[in-house]
Amino acid sequence: MLFHSIFSSPLLAIAAFLTLLVVWFKRDELGLWVQDEEKLPPTRYFVLPDQRQIAYGIYGAHNAAFTVFYFHGCPSSHHEAFLLSGAGRRYGVRIVASSRPGSGGSTFRDNGAILDYPDDVLALADHLNITKFGIVAVSGGAPYAFACRQRIPRSRLTGMGIVAGIYPVTSLGTAGMKLPSRVMLRVATWFPGVVAWLIDRQLGAVARDEDERKMEALLVADMQQDSTPQNDKLAWEAASPEIRKAVVMGVREGVKYGGRGPAWEMRSLGSHWGFELHDKKLLGYSGLMRN
Repeated sequence: MLFHSIFSSPLLAIAAFLTLLVVWFKRDELGLWVQDEEKLPPTRYFVLPDQRQIAYGIYGAHNAAFTVFYFHGCPSSHHEAFLLSGAGRRYGVRIVASSRPGSGGSTFRDNGAILDYPDDVLALADHLNITKFGIVAVSGGAPYAFACRQRIPRSRLTGMGIVAGIYPVTSLGTAGMKLPSRVMLRVATWFPGVVAWLIDRQLGAVARDEDERKMEALLVADMQQDSTPQNDKLAWEAASPEIRKAVVMGVREGVKYGGRGPAWEMRSLGSHWGFELHDKKLLGYSGLMRN
């Protein structure tokens, strides 16, 4: 179904966050998710020089010495970063997450390219007086993190973690992806308007309903499908109320304003990203293996 994090589960984001903490703070033991009660922080807004609006949220330690920008999956929004808020507070890390154009209250951008996004990130960082920061990107947020790595100076972007990120399908294909994901990426490349209509038809009405439980019921039904990986099912069953709330709110706000933003983003994800990855050196983790 469309609303599932179409490339992988966002719950795995905690792994990248903890990995970054290991690198930056040299800790040997980090512990697990802090399952304490916390209210969802309010959405904030920032107007860019071109008059577009960015919707964003701040999670974790608000006065931290270090900031991590969280790039959400697709379709989703900045609310997804709430799942890391407890860990951020515990380890003194501020997490800033913004919704990409057309999602979560951020202004849609016609013909926006992946390589345009670093400018938005830097503008928001300057607005918040953040000189140095790291990035955690999940699923569909991965290409935007790579774009930032290419465009933002190392004096400002000090580290980056990618969790279950989508790869460039134009060169590597879509073999192994779930069929709905493969179809959506292909169709969005040529007919994003059709994909926007489908997203709004399946998700928009539910997202705009005042009863938030309807979106959660939709997510639960999707998690119970046979095509959902067993590890994702187990992660969802074991998730704390805060994590479930983050996933539900992320998707709900991501499609609440219509399907155009997510659909055009899928078009970008399924097309050439505007840069290559072959010259970028990465440290990869997979299960118990490190490459």
